[in-house]
Amino acid sequence: MNPVTSRFLSTITGHKEILFLFLLTCLFFSPVIIHYDEMIYPPGNVAGNDITGIGSFYRSFFGSAISQNHQGIPLWNPHVFSGTPYIGNPQTQIFCPFLWPFLITDSPLLFGWICMLEVFLIGLFTFFFARSIRLSRYASFLAAVSFMFSGTIILRIYAGHLAILETLVWFPLVLLFFERSFTGNRTINAALAGVVMALMLFGGNFQVALYGIVVCGLYLVIRTFLFPTISGHREKLVHVAVVGLVCISICAMLAAIQVLPTWEFSQLSNRAGEVSYSFSTVYSLPPENLATLIVPDLFGTPFGPMTETHINPPVSIWEWAFYCGILTLILTVIAILFRRDRYVGLFAFLALFSLFFSFGDYSPLYSLFFDFVPGFSTFRVPARMLFIFTFALAILAGWGADTIFENRTVDRRNFLSIISRQPVRRGLILLAAAAGILLPALFLTGVFGQEYYLPAIFGWTSFVALFCIAPWLLETPSESRTTLVKILLVSILIADLFFFGMRFIDTRSPAEVFREPGYIPVIANESDTYFRVYDETEFLNQHQYIAYRNNLHLVGGYDPVYLKEYQTYFTHSQEINYSGSFLWMQGSVITDFDILRSLNVRYIITSRYYDRDFDVPGLQCVYANDSVRVYRLNVTAPRAYVIPAAEFGNRTPVSLQPAGIEHYSPNTILVNVTTTEPGYLILSEVWYPGWTAMDNGRATTVERYRDIFRAVRLDPGNHMVSFSYFPKILTV
Repeated sequence: MNPVTSRFLSTITGHKEILFLFLLTCLFFSPVIIHYDEMIYPPGNVAGNDITGIGSFYRSFFGSAISQNHQGIPLWNPHVFSGTPYIGNPQTQIFCPFLWPFLITDSPLLFGWICMLEVFLIGLFTFFFARSIRLSRYASFLAAVSFMFSGTIILRIYAGHLAILETLVWFPLVLLFFERSFTGNRTINAALAGVVMALMLFGGNFQVALYGIVVCGLYLVIRTFLFPTISGHREKLVHVAVVGLVCISICAMLAAIQVLPTWEFSQLSNRAGEVSYSFSTVYSLPPENLATLIVPDLFGTPFGPMTETHINPPVSIWEWAFYCGILTLILTVIAILFRRDRYVGLFAFLALFSLFFSFGDYSPLYSLFFDFVPGFSTFRVPARMLFIFTFALAILAGWGADTIFENRTVDRRNFLSIISRQPVRRGLILLAAAAGILLPALFLTGVFGQEYYLPAIFGWTSFVALFCIAPWLLETPSESRTTLVKILLVSILIADLFFFGMRFIDTRSPAEVFREPGYIPVIANESDTYFRVYDETEFLNQHQYIAYRNNLHLVGGYDPVYLKEYQTYFTHSQEINYSGSFLWMQGSVITDFDILRSLNVRYIITSRYYDRDFDVPGLQCVYANDSVRVYRLNVTAPRAYVIPAAEFGNRTPVSLQPAGIEHYSPNTILVNVTTTEPGYLILSEVWYPGWTAMDNGRATTVERYRDIFRAVRLDPGNHMVSFSYFPKILTV
C-alpha cells in the first residue's frame, strides 16, 4: 500500500470517533445540506424564533457596517428602540467568533451551517473532556452523541437561541482544561480555561455563561478536595487558588471589553437592580416534567396545541427540553449502581444540583442563589440550568457503557456478573418477551396515545440490548462480539435521538421567511431621509431584518434588554402604562401623539381606525387592507432641530428650526446648522453615557432634553456639531 494512503488510513482509524461525530452531524442536518439554497427555519407553529427576530438583523447589521459601509465595529444601534448601545447588549455577540462569517456575507443561509458547526463542536468538546477523565473512546463517543443531539441542544436551534448555543458550546472545554490542570501545567491550563470562559461570555447569553462558570467552579473545588490526585490539604488549597485566580484573571481581562459595557447598560436598563422573584422564576421546571425524560412529547410538542393546560405561563418546549435518549438513562443508572468511581459521584451530584436549581420556584435551592449570589437576581427562566443536567447524564452514560464492557468477572457485584446469573437472566428474558407482546396490544387497543410509541420502541430495544443480548454475547468475550454489542447500543441511541430531534430541523427560502408586507414599499419611498416607524402590530419588531434592509428605524423592537427611561417615556403615549414591566410591551391605544412626534415617528402601523374611531387630526391613511392600516403623521419632529434657549424646558417647543444631518452612522452623527440667537440643538436620539459632542472642533457638553434626548447648547453663528459614541465605562 502507498505510504501516503497508509498514513491517511491510519490517521482516520485513530480518529474514527471524531469522523463519526462529523458524519452524524451532517446526517442530522441533511435538510440544510440538501437544500443549500434555503435557510434553517423551524417547522410547525413556532413563536418567537430568534433567528428571524434577532439573529438575522444583528448579524447583518454587524457585517454590513464593517465590510460594506466601512464604518468599523458598530458600537451603537440606531435601528430599534430609537437607539440603544450595541456593544452593551450581549445578545449582539459583537465579539463572538461565530459572527465572523457574516463579515464575508450577511446571507441568512449561513445560519444552518453555523448551527451544524456548533452542534459538532459541542460533541467534539464533550468527547475530548470524556477522554480526559479516562472514559474509553467508545464511551466518550456515546457521551458526546447523548449530549450533542439531546433536546437541550436541538430545541435551542428550533427556537433560534443562537446566543445560548454559542455560549454553552464552550462549557465542556472549560472542564477539559480544569481537568488537565491536575495532570499538566496548571498555570497554562488555567489560562486556557480563562480564555474559553471569555468565549462563553462573548457567546452572548450571560445567564448561561454564569451558570456554566459557577458549575465549573464547583467542579474544580470538588475535583481538588475529594479526589486523591493532589495530596495534602495545603497543596489542594494552593491548586484551587492558583487555577481559580489565573482563570478568572485571564477571563476578566479578555471579557472586560464586553462585560463592562454590558454592566453599564444593565444599570440603565429594564433589568436595573434586580427583577422580582416571581418574574425571575418564570419557566421554572415543573417536577412532573421529569416524565419527559422518558416520554418527551408527554405534554405536547411545538407543532400543535400544548396539552399541559394547568401550568401558567404556558409550556415552553425549548426551555424544558432535556430528552437525551432512554438508553442514556439506563446507562446512567448502571453507572450509579455498579460503578465505584469518584467521577460518577461528582457528576451524579452535578446532575442533582442542576436539576433542583432548574425547578426554580418549586425548590428552595433557586431562592438561595436569588437572594445571596450576585448576578442571579437579574435573570429569569431557571430551567436554563438544564444543560448541566443533560451533560452530566451524558457523562454518566459513558461511565455506564464502560462498566458493561470492562472485564471484571471476579467482582460478584459487577453488572454482567449479576445479570448473567441464570435466574436473573431468565426473569429478564421473560420480562422482555412479555413487554414485546403486551405493548403492541396496548397500542392497538388505544390504551396509550401516539406520544408513547417511540419511547416504547426504544425503551424495549434498549432493555433487550442491555439485559438480554449484551450479557449473552459478552459472557464469553471476543473482539467481534464486543464490537457487535457496541454497534447495537450506539445504533439504538442514535436512532432514538434522531427520531426525536430531526423533526425540529427544516429549511425554507429566505424570500419566503422574510416576505415583506405590502405596506413596506409605501413607507420605504418616504421623501424624508430620517424618520421612525411605530409598529403597533409587532410584525416589524419581530422581523427586524425586514425593517433594517429597508432602512426603517423603529421606536420599538424585539430584545429582552432596553433602556428603562426610554420605556417609561414611550409608554406615556399609551392608554395603559407598561413602564413597570420587565418585558417590552406596547400596542395599547395611543393617547399622546406628541410623544410619537418627538420620537421622529412618521408612520404608524396598526389594526385600529385612528382616523375614524378616535378622530385624531394630522393622520393620513396611506395603506389599508383587511388586517392592517398604515397612517402617516404629516407633522412630526425632525431627527435634528434647534429650539430657542428660552424654550429648552418646554414640553412642546413653539419655535422649531430643522437642522441638516451631513453624516449619519452607528457611531457618529454630523449636524450642520446656523443659528441667529442662543439655542439648543436637539437630536431625536436617545441620551446615553458615552455620547460626546464637538462644536466646530471644540468639545461641548451633551445635555439631556426631556430626560431622554441629546442636546447641545449653541451660540449664534454657523455650527458643525459632531456627535460620537464610545462606551464611557471603557474610557474611565
